[in-house]
Amino acid sequence: MSDRLRHLQRQRALLSEHLAWIDSEIARETPAPSAAPAATTPAESIAPSPSPAASPEVPAEADALIEKYAAQERQNPDDLRRGCLYVFASAVILLAAGVTAVWLLFYR
Repeated sequence: MSDRLRHLQRQRALLSEHLAWIDSEIARETPAPSAAPAATTPAESIAPSPSPAASPEVPAEADALIEKYAAQERQNPDDLRRGCLYVFASAVILLAAGVTAVWLLFYR
């Protein structure tokens, strides 16, 4: 599977999770027809909202997609290894360029 395809599928799963969270927030904020709106205290307005995974309204397919792609990310260290090699190679090249510049400017 290509990196771009894997990235796009992970983004789709994240968007599904976010849409499920938005739906649960809308449902939570929509007043019931017979209930009077309750006054919120400042502590309630500052308190963090429940996570989407804890909400019962989150679709099961979003959770399944997130778990699938999270498991793939945990089991595939190739991207991490490649990134570390890029950083190391860049650092070596920059160090060599700096040493060369100092040598050419001051010791030649």
